[in-house]
Amino acid sequence: MKGILVSLFWGCVASTLVSQSANAGIDSKEANFTPSFSVFKQSHLVFQVGGYWSSQGKAQHINIDGLIGNDYTVTKHHDSNGLVGLGYFIDGQNLGRVQWSYGVNGFYLPKTNVSGTVVQETLFTNLAYTYHLTHYPVYAVVKAKTDMPLARFPLTVDAGIGPNFMHAGRYNEHPLDGNSIPDNAFARHTTTTFSATAGVGVQLAQIFGQLPLECGYRFFYLGEGHFSKKTDQLLNTLHTGTVYANAVVCSVRS
Repeated sequence: MKGILVSLFWGCVASTLVSQSANAGIDSKEANFTPSFSVFKQSHLVFQVGGYWSSQGKAQHINIDGLIGNDYTVTKHHDSNGLVGLGYFIDGQNLGRVQWSYGVNGFYLPKTNVSGTVVQETLFTNLAYTYHLTHYPVYAVVKAKTDMPLARFPLTVDAGIGPNFMHAGRYNEHPLDGNSIPDNAFARHTTTTFSATAGVGVQLAQIFGQLPLECGYRFFYLGEGHFSKKTDQLLNTLHTGTVYANAVVCSVRS
């Protein structure tokens, strides 16, 4: 999936640059000098809000020095929450029915919950655990807007790649039998992972006065994070598994 999203992003960039360079040779003979700062007149902010549904968590074995170790199962892989985003885009060349734009888009995906059980020494299921994940992905984005037969509702498609700052925290254990003592052997940790996103939407013109509203579907590949160990007796640490998210997002462009 990572390879497909990267190929999609660079494919959009390559096709746009080839088209624009071909047109530049023709337009340069006819165009007058344009001040370099004029590009800023074609820039705009994008404010985004929506909800997302994530898939996360990983069953694994934690090795303990001198012992067999513990098995960590996952009983809750899926959770949901709202999200917000902010983007800055610069309009590119209008190639027929397609308007290209380029920019930077950041998102805040608030905490989602993962839960499971701890099988101590691979024999006794005495403990349950929970932890939270929060994501702060930032993307370099290429976006295309294509006019549909109904001019009021253009179709938009975009793809982006960049880092995701994944915060894993609030690891907590509690006994299932009333007698076992929780270890709570993992501490919070922030991991910088490779991330990618792709979205498709419909632009509804002039919903808020002169500001266009765009709503659609977005996919996030958020990478894999992990916790820190609180003790050197643990030979490996707890990982989050590869995290994916599906989202419904609406945005307003200034």
